Amino acid sequence: MTLRKSFSTVTHRMVIAPSSYEEIFEAAVRKSQKIAATSLYRNLGYHKKVEIRRIESANRYVVKRLKDIALTTPFLKELHPFYKELLSVLIDIDSLKKSVSRIYRASSIVNKISRECIRKVRQSKDHNSIIKHRRSYFGRLKSILKKLDKDFKVVRKAQLDMLKLPDVRPEIFTVVVAGPPNVGKSSLIRAITKAKPKVREYPFTTKSLTVGHIKVNSTIVQVLDTPGLLDRPLSERNKIELQAILALKHLADLIIFMFDPTETCGFPLSYQKNVLSEVLNSFRNVPFIYVANKVDVASKNHIQRIQEIIGRDFSSNIVLISAKERINLEEVLKLIEKHVKEKE
Repeated sequence: MTLRKSFSTVTHRMVIAPSSYEEIFEAAVRKSQKIAATSLYRNLGYHKKVEIRRIESANRYVVKRLKDIALTTPFLKELHPFYKELLSVLIDIDSLKKSVSRIYRASSIVNKISRECIRKVRQSKDHNSIIKHRRSYFGRLKSILKKLDKDFKVVRKAQLDMLKLPDVRPEIFTVVVAGPPNVGKSSLIRAITKAKPKVREYPFTTKSLTVGHIKVNSTIVQVLDTPGLLDRPLSERNKIELQAILALKHLADLIIFMFDPTETCGFPLSYQKNVLSEVLNSFRNVPFIYVANKVDVASKNHIQRIQEIIGRDFSSNIVLISAKERINLEEVLKLIEKHVKEKE
C-alpha cells in the first residue's frame, strides 16, 4: 500500500473488532446450527458428516473474521506522517500492534483445533464420541476467543478513533488558515472555495475542521482551518494539543494568518500578535500570508493600529480583505498561486 491512498480508503476497508468476544462466538454457533440433519442419525457415517460440516462452518467464519480484523487494521507505515502523528496521541501503538498480532495468530490456532477435532470425529466409534468432539471444538474455540477479549477492545477502540480522524489529502498542496477565534477563518474558506467546504471532526477539540478546495491552474489546492489549535498561544496548550499542532506541520505547505483589526472577535491586537509569534515559531519552515479581515467595517484608525501594534515588518505585507463582502479575495488567491508555483 502506498501513501497515495487516501485515509478514508485505508480506514473504510477495516473490519471492526467486536465489543465482546461473545459476538464472534455466538455468530459461529448460529452458523453451525443452520446445518441441520435431514433425518435421524441412522448411521455413524452420516452423523460424522453433519458434525464435521458444523465445525467447518463455524471455523471458516471465525478464522475469516479474525484475519479480516487483523489484516484490515492499518499499519502505521501505510499512513502519511500527519496521521501517524495524530494516532500516536490517540492510540497506544505498541498495545495495538501486540493485540493485532495475537488476533492474527489466534486464527491459526483455531484452524489447528478444528483439524484436530475433525480428525477425532472421523475416528469416533459411536455417536456419543462424535458429539463429545464437536462440543470439545466449541469449548476450546470459546476459550480462545475469551482470551482475546481484551485485544478485541484495544483494536476496536483504535479503529473507531481512526474513523474519527479528518479525511484530508496530505499529498496535495495544503493551505492552513490560522488566527484567533472569530476572525473569520471559516468564512474565508467558504469565500475562496467554489464547492461547499466539508466539515470534519478533529481530535482534541470540540470544534470541527472546515475543508475546502480551489483549483490553481491545473493544481488542486486544499484549504482548511485549524479548529481550536492555532488560535491561541502555545503556552495555553496541554501536551495532547501540542502534539496535534505538531501533526499539522506534516500537512501545511502555506499558512494564511488572519487578523481582526476591529477587535470585534473579542481579542485585542496585542493578543493576536502573540498568537502570530507563536505560530511563526512553530512553523518556521512554512511560508506565511498575512490577512486582515473585516475591512468593510474597519476604520482608518483600525488599520493604522495594525501597523503600530503588529509592527511594520508584518503590516506592510498584510492583505486587507473582507471575507463576508468578498473584498480583495483575488489578491489572496494570487498569493496562493505564487506559492503553489514555487512549490512545483
